[in-house]
Amino acid sequence: MRTLIDLLETRKIRLMDGRMVTIDLCGVNFLDSDQGRHRFDYSWRIPGFEWHDSLAEVLISLLSTHSLAYASECLRNFSFIVEHLAKSSKGLPCTLNLDHFEDYPQHRPVSTWPFIQAVLNHWVQRRLPGLDPQIASFLSQPEKWEDKGNGWYFSLIANDPKRGAFTEQELHSVYQALNRAYATGEISTKQWALCFFLIATGVRPIQIARMKVKDVVSIVGPEGIEMTLLITIAKTREATKSTRWRRKCPTQLAEVLINYLKTPIMANASPDSPLFFSTSAKVSSALGAVFQILQTYSDRLKGPIPLFPYRFRYTLGTRAIAFGARDEEVARLLTHTSLHCVRYYRAAMPSLQAPIGEAIGGEMTIFARAFQGRLIESLEDATRKGDEDALITAYEHLNGQDLGACGTRAKCHQDAPRGCLTCNKFEPFREAPWEALRAVLVKDRDTEKSDRIRNITQEQIDAVDDIIAERKDSVVL
Repeated sequence: MRTLIDLLETRKIRLMDGRMVTIDLCGVNFLDSDQGRHRFDYSWRIPGFEWHDSLAEVLISLLSTHSLAYASECLRNFSFIVEHLAKSSKGLPCTLNLDHFEDYPQHRPVSTWPFIQAVLNHWVQRRLPGLDPQIASFLSQPEKWEDKGNGWYFSLIANDPKRGAFTEQELHSVYQALNRAYATGEISTKQWALCFFLIATGVRPIQIARMKVKDVVSIVGPEGIEMTLLITIAKTREATKSTRWRRKCPTQLAEVLINYLKTPIMANASPDSPLFFSTSAKVSSALGAVFQILQTYSDRLKGPIPLFPYRFRYTLGTRAIAFGARDEEVARLLTHTSLHCVRYYRAAMPSLQAPIGEAIGGEMTIFARAFQGRLIESLEDATRKGDEDALITAYEHLNGQDLGACGTRAKCHQDAPRGCLTCNKFEPFREAPWEALRAVLVKDRDTEKSDRIRNITQEQIDAVDDIIAERKDSVVL
């Protein structure tokens, strides 16, 4: 008859393919699948040690719900943490807490963190003992930990495909979906302006809530209306809410805000009225309502993109670094008063580059193309054939030359022709002066100070490049 100790040290498990296998919970197991032979090493486990038993329970349960390859990766990466803690001079902890994961990026590729996170999520959901409650808080709302632990958390969360920084393909999908929703009237001018403000500035919801109408300062400069934003520097309770940093408003955001402030309600608002909403809860709720409407697609998730306000902040920080910004510049861009978090943003970048490259490379090029419309010869070939109102004209820089036609009658109020370049309803004329427009866009990108808006302009340049390439590749008979 088997003893309790025997039961604790072995377990019969039904795999996903229906096979029954016996797992040695204190030794090394080898299981075969179509993908090959997989090693499952539980020799680190101390039977009766609470969090060891809970961890083993979670890892074994993965064998019944996930592939052997996935389960072995989770075990292999978490085993490293267990063994690392066992060698610590402080001795084996009785409970796992966030501090035990602080130096994970120093010893393991940050790209492997999702496997650790998956195990922790299962652990929390099953309410098994051995985890500090703060881990559950960190997993559900990582943004609240932005200024804790000297910023180490960011190296981990930035690589989370569901809550971290967007890939190039995902960011493009979100931008296009927002354009479509506004063009079709699914979202209002206020909702559009709020979302664009978030994308362009990367500020926290509480900072948006503290914005007053008077914090958008407009003056007439040599290039027309120039706009400055006054943004609070921190989210903490101790921060003086009246303390603000001046930031030059990105060009495209300025145009959106100008239109928004001209709406009837905002035109009559007092200078001390909220720019959007008076509380962070209302800001988050309004953003969430828009995010639910947007139809997006993530290549790495093979489905809709999970959208949270802080993901735009993470993306802004990492992309600013990718564009060559110094730590001090990124800190000011993100309204950080120290460089701790920014240094971890930079530390996260190498592991972020791989998924970003994978998302827009190879067979996924078609999904990442900036230009989504169709090339036509003239207005006679357009969806709105012969309709002069459909013409998209470059008045500002190209002396009123026609660039193409709009394939929808919706009043999208976009920044034509720039906003049209990445719209799937835009039908560009083959013989329009695309090289001249590209030169204008390149100049605008190089003079723009905001890295986020520089990237938006780069997307427009990419769209023009796609049009030029398509024009060269196709032959008109």
